[in-house]
Amino acid sequence: MELRHLATFGAIVRHGTFRRAAQALNYSQSAVTAHVKQLERDLDVALFARRGKRVALTEAGRVLAQQGAALLERASWLRELMSDMAGGEAGHVRMGAIEPLASLRLPALISRFCAPRPRVGLTLEIGGTETIGRRVASGDLDLGICSAPPARLGLAFEPLFVERLVLLIPRRHPLARKPPSAPADLAGCRLLLSAEGCAYRAAVEQALGARGTNPYSGIEIGSLPGLVAAVRDGLGVAILPDACVRPRPFDTVVRQLDVPELAVTVGLATQKVPDSMSRPLAVFMDLLRAELGNVSASPKKGRGGGRRPASVVSRLRDARHRPHR
Repeated sequence: MELRHLATFGAIVRHGTFRRAAQALNYSQSAVTAHVKQLERDLDVALFARRGKRVALTEAGRVLAQQGAALLERASWLRELMSDMAGGEAGHVRMGAIEPLASLRLPALISRFCAPRPRVGLTLEIGGTETIGRRVASGDLDLGICSAPPARLGLAFEPLFVERLVLLIPRRHPLARKPPSAPADLAGCRLLLSAEGCAYRAAVEQALGARGTNPYSGIEIGSLPGLVAAVRDGLGVAILPDACVRPRPFDTVVRQLDVPELAVTVGLATQKVPDSMSRPLAVFMDLLRAELGNVSASPKKGRGGGRRPASVVSRLRDARHRPHR
């Protein structure tokens, strides 16, 4: 059944005769008759019954008249939707992101992206890098905004910025009066850790372990805001993304350790050879590159450190654009 034949049938029903339908559609009357005959052959039913010089709808014709209009309307809507998707004005973006980026940096970008695109849907899942990476690899997510995913997942990773980690100390803690500068200064302190599998915890364990310090204290807290609250309440100290402590939480002190490895590179994780990339997804990724690629993730001046060295980001950018040899 062709939609144009169904449209011709609908015109006959609206206008009452084949001749008037032909005039409204700018068809010849023979073309209208041919459309109806083909539609009857396709459906294997008679749609009109002749009564002298007049034609009337059969029972099948009355059913088709009731249902056909809705089918044509749905087809028109679908055609318009496909056109909007081709132009990037409709579709759905499915992504996953790690904290604190998901809570602190993405909401404003999502608002900017969605506001002029009311027909674009967006799903944001929040989790750890490995979980997000698996979801991207399986096709359940289009994009991951996270640290570098495990190589075994076979994903492409495009670095955007480096998230520096800083030490958060309760205001009444001895280290708040004696600024620490090396891992050895943490000896005897209870160091609170995020959940196992968290990219930030992995960076802490690797950096401190390489300097002979075992950061494990037996206390793990599964959310970054929970870690901040625990430090504020005096449970211990924690090494956290700098974004988590802007502005500085009440009753705490922020310090920077002299450990360059206390950092996590955050970027875009995608399938190396995606089945397809919708226009909305491409636009959103460009927005992420433009905004997050310029993020200053190091401590601000006046809080124990200066800006992140420009060479860190420039090396990441150069790596993206350097030709392969």
